[in-house]
Amino acid sequence: MAARELSVTREIIELIRRPSVVGLATHRHLPHERAIYMRHGRCGFAIDVLVDEGGTRKLYSILVEAEANIKNEIKIESLMKLGGVIRYQLSEKTNDGFRMMRRELEYRDGEELFHQVDLVRSAFYEKYRELKARAGVGPAKIEEEIFHQVGIGPEELLLGV
Repeated sequence: MAARELSVTREIIELIRRPSVVGLATHRHLPHERAIYMRHGRCGFAIDVLVDEGGTRKLYSILVEAEANIKNEIKIESLMKLGGVIRYQLSEKTNDGFRMMRRELEYRDGEELFHQVDLVRSAFYEKYRELKARAGVGPAKIEEEIFHQVGIGPEELLLGV
């Protein structure tokens, strides 16, 4: 059976792939999420997408958290066999705060969940490499970086600067 693409996955990928995207950043690292999930039945990631819309820079922040349906089990054979809930939040920075949208979806099992994560990861790194090349930064191994950021300054990332 072919894996389905969840609506939030499609929404995130469409945002990342917009031609007007000028910056990206990760805050919770995608590649480690499977290992975390297999131990705890919970994981998530957060990314920022900076878009230039008619000369105005808009920051969209995405938070995705997944939690397996664990029903007070003492012993679980594999968390990857359980379904669960995805909590998705999209925040848009505005002049007077943030506009937020939240949704919850269910996933069938860990394989379906991580298929969605892989689709987002692929779109993120494709755009990330494009933005790095556009900025004149030479190719680098993604694995060498812990925090991936391109085109977004510290003040836009709200990192306390």
